[in-house]
Amino acid sequence: MIITIAGTPGAGKTTVAKELAKRLGMKFYSVGGILEKIAAEKNQTIDELLSGGDEADHEVDGYQKKLGKTEDNAIIEGKISWHLIPNSFKILVTVDPIEGGRRIFDDKKVAGQRTDEPEYATVEEAVKVNDLRMQRYIGKFKRLYGIDNYFDPAHYDLVLDTTGSTGTQENADRIMAAMKERGLI
Repeated sequence: MIITIAGTPGAGKTTVAKELAKRLGMKFYSVGGILEKIAAEKNQTIDELLSGGDEADHEVDGYQKKLGKTEDNAIIEGKISWHLIPNSFKILVTVDPIEGGRRIFDDKKVAGQRTDEPEYATVEEAVKVNDLRMQRYIGKFKRLYGIDNYFDPAHYDLVLDTTGSTGTQENADRIMAAMKERGLI
């Protein structure tokens, strides 16, 4: 089984994907991690890399498609992994935008976390940057793939709102319970 996980900024998609991979004994792949590696090799930020044209998108998207054909037990976390690997169990992790901005702002203050994020002066600034990024991605995915809204719940098998959750363990428990109900595990 392949599980794809996408989500809104600050929802906890990466941490819950890693926890699920651990619990289920699956490999974990992060599209953000792949992009970070490519950007570092080119001495760029992810935003610089992605603003330079479609080459990086095509490279990462091709990698995901290959994973969808070659992996049996993997969790892939990425914005449009659900689209590139249509035979996956598709999970969307969401959070209220202000809560997501607060989480990103707070995580950035913890040493070693959120190295992919710039320094924000306020939570409101993080919320604004998140919204601008999401709008940019919506435009990009519309242009590249005809996807109107990559975080539209209609694209997913399971939607998990983490706004009021107590953390990763609770979120993973909720996903595992939903998968058990569907007979997937």
